Amino acid sequence: MEKKLGLYVSVSGDGNLKRTLVSVSGEIELEATTLNDEVILFSELNYSCYAFIVDRIKLAFQFLLTRDKDGTSAVDLRVFEFIQDTVQDLIEEFEIDNPMYGTLTRTLIEDQIPADDGSGLYPVEASRRIIHVLSAVMDMQFAVNSILRDMRFKVPVDLDKKYHFLQETGFVQVPKLLDQPFEYVFRSEVDYYKFLMLHFISANPNVALCECCGRYFIPKTAKKTLYCDRIIKDNKTCKNLAPGLKHKLQAQNKKVVEEFDRAKQKMYKRYERALDPDKKVTEKDLSYAEYYEWLDQATQARDAYLAGRLSEEDALKAIRKS
Repeated sequence: MEKKLGLYVSVSGDGNLKRTLVSVSGEIELEATTLNDEVILFSELNYSCYAFIVDRIKLAFQFLLTRDKDGTSAVDLRVFEFIQDTVQDLIEEFEIDNPMYGTLTRTLIEDQIPADDGSGLYPVEASRRIIHVLSAVMDMQFAVNSILRDMRFKVPVDLDKKYHFLQETGFVQVPKLLDQPFEYVFRSEVDYYKFLMLHFISANPNVALCECCGRYFIPKTAKKTLYCDRIIKDNKTCKNLAPGLKHKLQAQNKKVVEEFDRAKQKMYKRYERALDPDKKVTEKDLSYAEYYEWLDQATQARDAYLAGRLSEEDALKAIRKS
């Protein structure tokens, strides 16, 4: 039986992920990874280019409906065609640069955007739905960062209220073959990361924030670990560099890292206010692209400071820029 397009995933008891991608180009086995690594990687993904495209679609949506002098509304089909073409271009570019995300975007659109029913308002409803489903993965990324922050501070993850959306999805299970582990098929990034987060929360790992680079990591042992294994400077990891920088880390680095975390929360609040495609944007609101542009610049400033290429004053100035 031929498999339908999608990402096929099984997770072992020790958190190892096996992933097979069925795309328009065929079936491929993805690189082995772990539950913890995939969650941390997603929390740090840069969606700048993707956000720019979603913002273009949101802007076009504002011109989809036109009004005649007598107040009669009409749909500008050229705008709708632009939105459709932009989505198709996004999918095709994604499928080249990152087949997993490209395939999951393609299947997301197939599943979530209804067929044209011939009604006059179909372009409006379809465009609104497109914006919603494309935006959801960026909203999911921030939710993951929020959960990591809660777990770092030992705040119970509230799945009943704060993160109730994680439990609102039914995952599709593929029939089990012999002694193979259960396999699930995903046709959207959001569903895939919801699945990972539920397993991640259930495993209750010891989430830590590296006191050197300011990124989340999962210590390999139960022993308290202050620094991660990422390479930060001269092919050395935070764990290698930290002992010689202990005084600086306790004073200056902590200030920059904590300011970055505070600013990130503040900027997201501004970005969150502009999520409604029907809402008129104000000067205080941030578009998706503006939020990720700030995040990219602030992250670069933090990393340049930690690597000794930027002063504390300049790093804080870049992080606080809004």
